[in-house]
Amino acid sequence: MSNADNAILPVTVVRGLNDRVYEKRKMAALEVERIVRELVAKNDIKQVRKVIDMLVNNFVLSQNPNAKKGGLIGVAAAAIALGKDIGLFVSEIVPPVLKSFVDVDCRVRYFGCESMYNIAKVGRASMLLFFKEIFDGVSKLICDPDTHVKNGAELLDRLVKDIVTESNIFDVDLFVSLVRERIYTNNDNVRQYLVSWIQLLCSVPDIDLVSHLPMLLDGLFIILGDQKDEIRAMTQQVLNDFLMEINRKSVGTNFKAMIVVLLGHSKSANSSTQLIALIWILRFLELDGANLTFYSAGILNAVLPCLSDQHSKTDIFETAVRTKDKLLSLLTETSGTLENMDITDMLSVLLAHVVPSTVYKDSTGREYTSPSQISVTTKIAVLQWVRTLHSHVPNKINSQHQDIFPAVIRTVSDPCDGVVVLSIQLLAAMCMQNSDQDKTNFENFLRSLIAKFKDDEKLLDRRCSFIIQTLCTHVDSEKVFCTLARLLVEETDIVFTALLVQYLNWILLTSPNLAPLRDTLKSQRNNPKLGKKGSTDGRAVFSTLYTTWCHDPVSTIALCMIAHSYQHASDVIHALGEYEMTEMTLSGLDKLVQLLESPVFSALRLELVQPDTNPELFRSLAGILMLLPQSEAFTLLRNRLECVGVVRAAERTSQASSDLVDDKTLKDMLQHFNVVQAQHAIKNLKLSESQNLSQQ
Repeated sequence: MSNADNAILPVTVVRGLNDRVYEKRKMAALEVERIVRELVAKNDIKQVRKVIDMLVNNFVLSQNPNAKKGGLIGVAAAAIALGKDIGLFVSEIVPPVLKSFVDVDCRVRYFGCESMYNIAKVGRASMLLFFKEIFDGVSKLICDPDTHVKNGAELLDRLVKDIVTESNIFDVDLFVSLVRERIYTNNDNVRQYLVSWIQLLCSVPDIDLVSHLPMLLDGLFIILGDQKDEIRAMTQQVLNDFLMEINRKSVGTNFKAMIVVLLGHSKSANSSTQLIALIWILRFLELDGANLTFYSAGILNAVLPCLSDQHSKTDIFETAVRTKDKLLSLLTETSGTLENMDITDMLSVLLAHVVPSTVYKDSTGREYTSPSQISVTTKIAVLQWVRTLHSHVPNKINSQHQDIFPAVIRTVSDPCDGVVVLSIQLLAAMCMQNSDQDKTNFENFLRSLIAKFKDDEKLLDRRCSFIIQTLCTHVDSEKVFCTLARLLVEETDIVFTALLVQYLNWILLTSPNLAPLRDTLKSQRNNPKLGKKGSTDGRAVFSTLYTTWCHDPVSTIALCMIAHSYQHASDVIHALGEYEMTEMTLSGLDKLVQLLESPVFSALRLELVQPDTNPELFRSLAGILMLLPQSEAFTLLRNRLECVGVVRAAERTSQASSDLVDDKTLKDMLQHFNVVQAQHAIKNLKLSESQNLSQQ
């Protein structure tokens, strides 16, 4: 050390600062404090600067660890001596001390923290000039493996926070950029450090951190999933504070920027993160919903999966339901909202959540796959949504029929009655405008339904009646049955056609919903006694159904009887005797006899008391009796007929016909019946031969 240096600080002080023993370095530092204090009292700023330069260059920046430690203590002592005048020297003191934060010697790092603490305690607001560097340094020191260094960094951090909260010149933009650079770290200590700073500044009235929240929100939600309870609790509290502040003063809040972040975290595997994201989305809709409808598809994509069974009776489920309902009310109650928006993405999301494992994209182009299992609650919510949308913007929904119909038709076979009812309601609503497109849509719907019944025999057996009856509740039953009859004419599998006709016939005869259709069929009857001719509409319906009903002889007989076409029923029964009676036909006759005792055929039974007027009715029933083997049904029908003397009545000749058509038409219809039955006879023969060959 030169003589000039000795002139700045005494040799004993220099030697003490370089000493290995801490107590000697401390004594030397106290001497430095005395010297600087005297120089300040003399206002000898030039000499003070020389002392500081010597401490920095000869000690703090030295390669000798002991000299570094002594210099750090000495610089802090000089800062204390400077008092209010430290602002003149902060640029010379702070940067060298900051370098000690990354020193390889943990003791140097510790004394660096201690030195900076003492400097900051004196410098206060002037330290904010180096806030960026101090913040960065502390963020590293809190992760230090040495406990003493870590504790020192925490003390320094608390002091800097105090300085910031009492200052009115804090640079919030700088702070946010510093946090954003580090917020995606996986280090628990840094996460806690960042959250503590955000929490602090959020509580300072004069600091507006909400306007910067879009830059921090994503990172905070990521930290919310931290494994440590303490960090999660801190982060949740910070988010709660932010939301309270947004509730208090929502004007100027950038909801759009933040909802994009929230939508991403609403699908988090962490239930706590998911719930808080949903709560925020719901609150945003309540505060600024009119400006967030653009994100409807994303919001639906967030809430619909939360309606699954695994979330039932949870806060996630409840919040998802409220969010879904709030969004729907915004779309439907705000004038012009739906009319002026593109609902394509929204429909894509909705339909994907009624059809499992569907790949779809949101408005940003991000690709998703719907769950492999979709809950009943989700399906019902989706169908209610689409139905409501259709009631408000039918043209927009109908224009998407090529996407909606295939998805919704798949839900018609759902095991849940509620889903089936809603599906049919929606499909019916989309086919009620009587346009050519609606007619085509309806036919395609029924064609798909027939295909489903054909492919799934269990569906046909267990759900056919419910599906058809539900459909007839929302669509005119005549339209349903006549369309089905016409479509079945195209069916090449006559065995399946016969089976489906049996189900349809049973529904026709027994369902209370189909009473109007039965009345229409009855209205086609000629009544010469009253001078009335049958209804043209009734005749058309009867002819349409008859063409297809011929695939099942028992259904044909029942159709004739419900239409009071007894003469033709008699002809069909006698024609049936020309073919080998199958077990299915005999079983069908048995059921028909049982059904004749039901209220549907009460009018027919009353006609038995007028044997002179209705001889063909007697002839038909007598024919059925003769086709039946000795059985309970045989006895039941025989007893009924014996009450009115069937043999005598059947021999009489009627002076009036009750049928709806002329003899030529009856002959054509009977010929068609014979042709169809011949096809079935050939089919049955081939099946029998095939079974015999397989048994050999």
